[in-house]
Amino acid sequence: MAELLYNTKLIQTVLSYRRQKRVDFVLSKVDVFSGMSILDVGCGPDGRSFEDFAHRDLKIVGVDILDEDQIHMNHPNFQYFKQDAQDLSRFADHEFDLCVSFGMMEHICDHSILRRMYSEIDRVSKQWIIVVPWKYAIIEPHFKFPFFQLLPYFFKITLTRTLNLHGLRNAVREDYNHIRDNYQWLTSSEWIGIFQGGRVYITPYKDTIAIVKHM
Repeated sequence: MAELLYNTKLIQTVLSYRRQKRVDFVLSKVDVFSGMSILDVGCGPDGRSFEDFAHRDLKIVGVDILDEDQIHMNHPNFQYFKQDAQDLSRFADHEFDLCVSFGMMEHICDHSILRRMYSEIDRVSKQWIIVVPWKYAIIEPHFKFPFFQLLPYFFKITLTRTLNLHGLRNAVREDYNHIRDNYQWLTSSEWIGIFQGGRVYITPYKDTIAIVKHM
């Protein structure tokens, strides 16, 4: 039921407005200028998190582990590379004016991998923005259930099985540890411990935070 409501036109219109406000907010925390180069780490298959709301004259390079035929971006200055973000050696030091990553890092539960990603992001970009769910959000943005992230793991599994939260009923039936292995909700200080040198901002609708390093 929650997923059916989530996919209605009205809800999608509201979410699009919220995403625009989030992009505008996080970009206000860094230096932005016409024609700047941006690396989008974990860009995903479409531009709903960033590219759809980014100015048309920005030059955006997206990296992800998806095949190129799965990527469908409408931004006119977008280029894609299939690339694991642990190794961005195809790019030079400080090649990008900005690196962004929206809604990916919370799925990398191995912190040794996260630290390698951080090292590469910090090397290739002059400033960066990492957007992840806020641990103390009222409505958790993936599962759309109040304070889901703070519940004991057994209750997370029970609710997901019963309500098919995030469409993961079958996944958690097949693998009890699916949520634990693919989602994490860290405190701000824990994120800063990985993405060193950043500053944390709560985004406008208080469901995500942005860890930001300014130029």
